[in-house]
Amino acid sequence: MMKEIAKTLNLSLRIFIFLLCLGLGAMFLIAGAKAALAASLRSVSVISGDTLRVGDIFDGVSDEKAARILGPAPQPGQDMALNAPTLLRIALALDLPWQPSSSADQIIVRRAATLIDNRDVINALSTALAERTDVHGKFDLVLTSAPPSLVVPQEMPATVEVASLRYDPAGEWFEATLAAPSKEDAKVQAAVMGKVQRLIEVPVLKSTLRSGDIIGKNDIIMVDMPVKNLQSDFLLKEENIAGLTPRRMVEAGKPIRDREVEKPQLVGRGDFVTIVYESGPLTLTAKGKALQNGAAGDMVRLVNVTSNRSIEGIVSGDHTITVSE
Repeated sequence: MMKEIAKTLNLSLRIFIFLLCLGLGAMFLIAGAKAALAASLRSVSVISGDTLRVGDIFDGVSDEKAARILGPAPQPGQDMALNAPTLLRIALALDLPWQPSSSADQIIVRRAATLIDNRDVINALSTALAERTDVHGKFDLVLTSAPPSLVVPQEMPATVEVASLRYDPAGEWFEATLAAPSKEDAKVQAAVMGKVQRLIEVPVLKSTLRSGDIIGKNDIIMVDMPVKNLQSDFLLKEENIAGLTPRRMVEAGKPIRDREVEKPQLVGRGDFVTIVYESGPLTLTAKGKALQNGAAGDMVRLVNVTSNRSIEGIVSGDHTITVSE
């Protein structure tokens, strides 16, 4: 009899344990299902459209709820901050399985955008001004107003056009209205003001040269500089400096002043030279000594070392002086 009672108790205990395990398993399954259905807040959201949707803020929501529109998106390039109270109101209104973990919970919603580069702005203005009949030659532009901030939706091209232009030839200033991405589809507009800066080509050296270096054509490049920076003693043509030598040193990339260069000295004071006597078809040579420094074409004094006679001649080559009678 006792054995049968013990058997019955043992079976009941097993059944109880089995049911308990089933209950605990069901609890874990339900908890897991709830966790799987819980929404999570994104740390940051970058959107490209005109509207803000639930799916832009929360992950782990159904497709139907993710597509729900909450309101307009920020302007292109702008941010919108949604704090914990605002997010909780959204979750409660839409029956979303989400609660803030703290009052510091928030999300930054950023509208993707295309920013028009200032170089494209300058190019558009330059093109519009160059098409006018009262703007001539090379020029650069200097904006006197703040650089325009032109931001269009990300899906639009990063282009800009001049919608209107006013130019004063006397003062060389302009006012313009810019439109992006185009005049026909002006999503944004901005006003700019500036001046036309005239440019002139001047020769400069590619590399720094010093006294004694002969400036060749391959040493020279032409660069643009504002006319307003032009000085009266700047050498403006390549032929003005080719064949000359710096008096001391001439730096690369800078306009060259007349006083900075000179003809290379072909004869030095005290140098022995070849005297070339020219008299009609007759040409004679003799040995002489220079009494002055001289470059090509300079008239210098010298002495014939044979006759000890002092004469004058023109420097015609390296250590060569020509005397005509």
